[in-house]
Amino acid sequence: MVRSRSDLVEALPTIDRDIRAVKWRLWHGRVDRAIRDLERIIGQLQPLRRENNLCALRLHNLGSQLLTYVRSNRGAIINYAARYRASLRVATTLAESAVNSLVAKRMVKKQQMCWSQHGAHLLMQVRTAEINGELRNRLRARFREPEPQVPSLFKPKPPLLQAA
Repeated sequence: MVRSRSDLVEALPTIDRDIRAVKWRLWHGRVDRAIRDLERIIGQLQPLRRENNLCALRLHNLGSQLLTYVRSNRGAIINYAARYRASLRVATTLAESAVNSLVAKRMVKKQQMCWSQHGAHLLMQVRTAEINGELRNRLRARFREPEPQVPSLFKPKPPLLQAA
């Protein structure tokens, strides 16, 4: 926005701070306050939208979509901070859907660099181990040493052992 309008230098940090506040409020289950903040942000963008500022127009449209979503799903929005503090799982089907669509896009044959099913499976194993905090220990373990809790039937074989 600053690139398109030099007089927005003062407004941008405020909008950025307000957007971060909305994110924090949604994470902490303070939906009504997040809705009020979103309405205020959209109101601040309204004059810029009338002036056909493309950046402000896009931000206004995205903010309006988010506001509609939050209003429509007010009762279903979870207090993720409370779940996190209680050591409960924090995940959403929306995030899982986004991951699935990104992986599916990379596996399409018409892509310049597509993944094989085996490669995608191995990548997901590495990513899961990293998220679970097990990757460092797995990499430090001896390569051929079997893990006690995983049957050897399900362990991937190194490429050189498969060829032998």
